[in-house]
Amino acid sequence: MSESRIFTAYQQHNETLEQSLALNSDVLEQYAQSLSESFANGKRLIIVGSGRLAGVASTVANAFLFQMGEERPSLPVVALNQDAGLATTLAQSAAFEQYFSCQLQAQANADDCVLFLDCNASPAMVAALQAAGEIGCSTMVMTCGDEHAWKKENADLVIPMMAPSHASGVEAVLFFCQLLCRLVESELFGFE
Repeated sequence: MSESRIFTAYQQHNETLEQSLALNSDVLEQYAQSLSESFANGKRLIIVGSGRLAGVASTVANAFLFQMGEERPSLPVVALNQDAGLATTLAQSAAFEQYFSCQLQAQANADDCVLFLDCNASPAMVAALQAAGEIGCSTMVMTCGDEHAWKKENADLVIPMMAPSHASGVEAVLFFCQLLCRLVESELFGFE
């Protein structure tokens, strides 16, 4: 890859982050405040990541479980994307759309926070959003896809990434999630 292509990719990445932050920084700060209050009140964060964002969900859960930079207690976070046996069972039963919702129904409690990381509002993700609402969880979606699909499904908050491609959107979601973790750490533990 030539130096010019590397610089162009770097510029495109920065533009994606700048545009997404300009549009969503207030919502992200609002969610960080709400999430901090939920943690302080003994509630949990459940992260649901689909497709390319499943790995991001695990990475983000680990960031909340184990500090980003400073020593602090682990925060109560779980990612719902690791159960290959359940995925296989549901796929064989033609019921994969229940993959996340059945896990939420078993693990989530009223007033827990559920963070959805998604690119396309798949039936499994929409069913999980509906299940979270029925349980009484607060919901937030970070998407590199169509934000209107999530607003139509009544997500409490939606943060769309202003990305030219899904790959760039995935990078932006990871950045936003790491920033969310830092904001929560700052709120709960006074880190700068």
